[in-house]
Amino acid sequence: MLKTENTDILIVGQGLAGTLLSYHLYKKNINHKVVDVTKEGAASRVAAGLINPIAIKRVSKTWQADIFHPYANTTYDEIEAMLQTRFYYPLPIYKIYGKDDAQFWQHRLIKSELDDYISVQPDTKLPEKINQPFKFGALKKCGRLDMTTLLDSYRHFLKNQNKIIEAPFNDRDVEVNLDGVKWQNIKAKRLIFCRGSFDAQSHFFKHLKWNNTKGELLNVCIEQLHLNSILSKGVFVMPVGDRQFKIGATYSHSWENLEPTEEKRQELLQKWSVMSDLPLTITKQLTGIRPTLADRRPVYGFLEDQPNIGIFNGLGSRGGLMAPYLAHEMATKVMNQLNNL
Repeated sequence: MLKTENTDILIVGQGLAGTLLSYHLYKKNINHKVVDVTKEGAASRVAAGLINPIAIKRVSKTWQADIFHPYANTTYDEIEAMLQTRFYYPLPIYKIYGKDDAQFWQHRLIKSELDDYISVQPDTKLPEKINQPFKFGALKKCGRLDMTTLLDSYRHFLKNQNKIIEAPFNDRDVEVNLDGVKWQNIKAKRLIFCRGSFDAQSHFFKHLKWNNTKGELLNVCIEQLHLNSILSKGVFVMPVGDRQFKIGATYSHSWENLEPTEEKRQELLQKWSVMSDLPLTITKQLTGIRPTLADRRPVYGFLEDQPNIGIFNGLGSRGGLMAPYLAHEMATKVMNQLNNL
């Protein structure tokens, strides 16, 4: 029989949300453990990691962009220094214009005071083989988050700290009582779920209005393309290594399984063909389920009827931008609860 272990917080899931929540608990010296096994369909493991505080179609700042973006920059720099690993790459996004886009961008620039975020006529050139009959604009405060490197490096850190439990987690095995929760041999004051789309299946969170989406993207090799920025026109083209790129992403509100589909493969290839006729080789087609709620806002906090149960989820396609600040907010909620016990 295993010896009982006590901890303040038990986090379930070590995707982006669980990783950043753990980091902020660590900074606050809050004792915690993380339970995780990698699952098929986990969005954090296949996500491109695109960071962009601008809604491209509307040319407007996304929700809380002025707060989220600087906090994300600072947090990722801190974690890189702590782990001595690089995973965050600030890069501009160049939006290839349609016929009337430049005029619309100029209008939005003036009306919404977006000087810090966009440039209507950037002083740079794109590769010759990129079709740009109406030129392009620049989104400045953008970048790429190498999710795999972040999650793997932080997992190594958790192992060294004896904070990771690599085991499957069944919600039905949780015992909830007045002073906390018990799972297997672990007693915790609070249990926080950070499992992305998998939390939609939990009996704890059936009351939430989930609206998850399936996304697909391509890992490709384009031998004749040299790029140090992200391109956008219908899809994004993101450099991830020497002549290696990600092209994505698609959105599906219904799906039969997690298998890659020929339909979405062709959709991505067709949109690439509009951007360029450079040949490419597909090395892998990836799929994942984005955790999203009907109101498209994240959820973080504790259940009213079961205050020992918490959730940090619903980050959708902008998790890389939002998660650092929201994880800090969730960690503050945790600290306040523990101080009131």
